[in-house]
Amino acid sequence: MKGSRLDLFWYTECTSKKAYIFAPAMNSPLETLFQSVSGPHWSAGAELMSLLLFARANTLWRSKGMRSTPLAMLMIRSAISVTLVCTLTWAQGVALPGWGTWTPVQLATVLLGMFGGWGLLLFATSLSQLPSRLVFFGGTVHLFFGAAMGFFVLGEEIGPVRGMVLALLLTAQIVLWWKDRQTWLAMPRVQRWIPFVIGFIWGMYYPSIGVVQSQLGVWNTIVLTEYGVFLTLLGAFAVQIRSQWTGFTQGVHYRQMGEQAVLSLLGQSFSALCIAWGGVVLHSILTNFSVIINVSAFRLRFGERIDWRYMGFFVAYGLLMVLMTYAD
Repeated sequence: MKGSRLDLFWYTECTSKKAYIFAPAMNSPLETLFQSVSGPHWSAGAELMSLLLFARANTLWRSKGMRSTPLAMLMIRSAISVTLVCTLTWAQGVALPGWGTWTPVQLATVLLGMFGGWGLLLFATSLSQLPSRLVFFGGTVHLFFGAAMGFFVLGEEIGPVRGMVLALLLTAQIVLWWKDRQTWLAMPRVQRWIPFVIGFIWGMYYPSIGVVQSQLGVWNTIVLTEYGVFLTLLGAFAVQIRSQWTGFTQGVHYRQMGEQAVLSLLGQSFSALCIAWGGVVLHSILTNFSVIINVSAFRLRFGERIDWRYMGFFVAYGLLMVLMTYAD
């Protein structure tokens, strides 16, 4: 990660005046396959793969079960995700992170996953009810919180090209919001602000992933955050257990949420590689491509109206992504 100030953490023990370096943990065998590559073009490719996977995964939040028993559906998804990451970890012949002993960084990563769990809960329930283009209004918040954390916390660079792309993305998204403001204002007051809360959560979550995965490795970070997501959703489900329990009795829910879990884990893995190869600022910019990919996916799957101004945004963003990737 270019220019990062947090690649290594230092701790000085005052009594003995010794300094210790907490270097990144040993990577899993699966992770070592990707260590020989890096750079903006690889990062852009990884994030594009992530967005395509999430586009399909996100359409599954429109399943009928998400309207009647959303917390049960989310619990099924999270339980399958935790089972998958634990099984894949054991299959690689390495110990599960946190098995036996816990470090402060591991505990912090679980808490980060719990924070992300609230984002997932709000995001999934919103997509089950609202037009997709409104749910992704919060992308601007994500973009600028992520860029700010990358610049001020991680010490990443925002050169002229990135600065120009950030400004153009902000302008484009403000224009799109202004065009759709009547639809947005017609929403219930609480629902109006949920997309921006989601954007804030993702804008804090993914840059924080960039911090902890430099210490724990990409795979361990995914495992620990899935622990946290599971705990958040378990707590939410426990509060509504009586009204949500019937969601566990439908076999189709397991198939739908199993597919969602697999696609999401693959998408998260590619996003993590994007951060590792290109940094948090680049990831925050590239992930805004999700507005177009997801709106297109929902239009194709559910017949949502698509506005051609979004396609103009698609073309412009694609050109900016190429410029930023190769001029970075």
